[in-house]
Amino acid sequence: MVGTALVNRLGKRAFGTCNLHPRPGLIKLDIGDRAAVDRVVARCKPRVIVHAAAYADVNGCELDPQRSHWVNVEGTRNVVRAAATASSRYVFLSTDYVFGGEVGPHRLGETIAPLNVYGRHKAEAEALVASVLDDYLILRACSLYGYQPGGKNFVQAVYELGRAGSPMRVPVDQWGSPTYADDIAAAVDAATTASLRGIAHIAGPDYIDRLELARRAAEVFSLEPGFIQGVSTAELGQAASRPLRAGLDAGDSPKRLGVRFRGLDEGLACMRARIGQSQSL
Repeated sequence: MVGTALVNRLGKRAFGTCNLHPRPGLIKLDIGDRAAVDRVVARCKPRVIVHAAAYADVNGCELDPQRSHWVNVEGTRNVVRAAATASSRYVFLSTDYVFGGEVGPHRLGETIAPLNVYGRHKAEAEALVASVLDDYLILRACSLYGYQPGGKNFVQAVYELGRAGSPMRVPVDQWGSPTYADDIAAAVDAATTASLRGIAHIAGPDYIDRLELARRAAEVFSLEPGFIQGVSTAELGQAASRPLRAGLDAGDSPKRLGVRFRGLDEGLACMRARIGQSQSL
């Protein structure tokens, strides 16, 4: 989702890659293939490499840790090595799931303690980036939402299931920081030329539980909320453990990048307008 938003934003200023979801104008690339990564970087000669590719299905990573490691760790290793060879600035997208416990939203400097395979592999990738490169910025993001045809995120699921009248079981005890995808793209764009180095948190300003998020989204999308069923995380029986108090405290990172992150109501309104534009095409 971030990759799509970023390609749309950057246009001809950037080369984009794809793997499982081909799109005209994008270069086919499996980041797990080191030789292919080297060829693409040598061909494009990028000043900056933005690494948004990941296997981000949290339950899928838990059930298939080998695939998760191949993409999220070995894939990162390949791109990092290519960035070092090309002397490219490196911007890496990470996650709040590198944290665990119940003390969110998490601030920079907190000790990471991932609870699931996805979080552990992203933490391993972060360490790899920091050990190899000097000119890098790791951007931890969380609870992304936005609309794109065929897209998958929590808020889009609320919209689609609500329109279909299908029930949606939503955890009442998981908290996070909903972040509009276009704002992440703006932050990544700014990061390509910023002097900021190391790790930064980028997230929306609201901190709410998933049930409230679903209800507010349903209201903005003019959906009757009866399809939303609040349950505990334990009742969901998810393969991967989730930190109940996830989310990120962005601190002064947005200001240092020169971007503004929309609050939930504004972001949902933008998403509703994007849906309307898509349906009118």
